[in-house]
Amino acid sequence: MIWDFMGESGQNTAEHFEIHLKEFLSREQIPYQEIGTQTPIAQQHSLVYLIVAMPYVDQLRAALKPHRGQKVTL
Repeated sequence: MIWDFMGESGQNTAEHFEIHLKEFLSREQIPYQEIGTQTPIAQQHSLVYLIVAMPYVDQLRAALKPHRGQKVTL
């Protein structure tokens, strides 16, 4: 799952969103493989990514509304 943040404050917003995302996952007791930020992707474009097992995808998609996603094999 990927959330994009644009603009001059995009990096700060992505880093802040990552904190809240970790809090949400902990509170809901949802295990994850990896979580992090990538900044900058391009000029004024940062993102937060989350890798979770497929059984959690629909629940998280409904609750957190990621901007995009892709399937990965670990």
